[in-house]
Parts: sequence; C-alpha cells; structure tokens
Amino acid sequence: MTGSDWRTRRRSRRSSVALVSLPVVIALVGGGCGTTDQASDEPLPPIRTTTSTTTIPGTTLPEGVRKFYVIKSGDTLAKIANSFDVTMQSLIDLNNIENPDNVSAGATLEIPVGIIVVSNLPTTTV
Repeated sequence: MTGSDWRTRRRSRRSSVALVSLPVVIALVGGGCGTTDQASDEPLPPIRTTTSTTTIPGTTLPEGVRKFYVIKSGDTLAKIANSFDVTMQSLIDLNNIENPDNVSAGATLEIPVGIIVVSNLPTTTV
C-alpha cells in the first residue's frame, strides 16, 4: 500500500463515521429539548396585537405624480369625475375643455390629484 492509498482510505473511513453519527447526534439534541410538565401541554392564549392605520382621503400618489385617463366611447365628464372622485369642474379647468358636452373617445384627460370631494356635511355637536 502506498502512502497516498492509506491517506485516502483513512479519509473515507472518517467521512462514513461522521455520516453515521450525525443522525444519532440530531436525535439526542432534539430529544433533550422541551419539557414534560403539565403546563407545556396547555394551549397558549391568543396574542393580542395593536395596529394603527392612517387613511388619507383623496389620492395616495406621491407628490408630483400625475394621472391620465383615455376617454372611451360612452364616457361622459360626469361619469369620469365620479369614477375618480373629483369634480367635473376640476376636470374642465385642468384640461381646458371648452365644451363639456363634446368630449371625444380616444382623447386623454389629466385627472386632478389631491382633490377631496365631500358628499355629506360633517356632523357637528351643539
């Protein structure tokens, strides 16, 4: 047997010992975890968490971002304004529309951002 054959056989023997003993070590470590007392079998109470949310009316687009809409056949300015929760007048003013009754399908409208349309008066306490 040459010197290199002896080293190769010794390395392979060490590798097989390590592979055989690995499951034994895992079983011993895993079996030692935990406890057998009665309290460990009881379910834990639900975790109570508190979250906060902030709702910003209007748009959530970053400042400087613009919205556009391509008019489709059958659309009206009133329908578009309602869909985007803006006023029809703001659409007319922003897009320099001369005749609100004559909008063409295929035309692009810029949608005003940051406008809040309030449909109900706020309640007041007197």
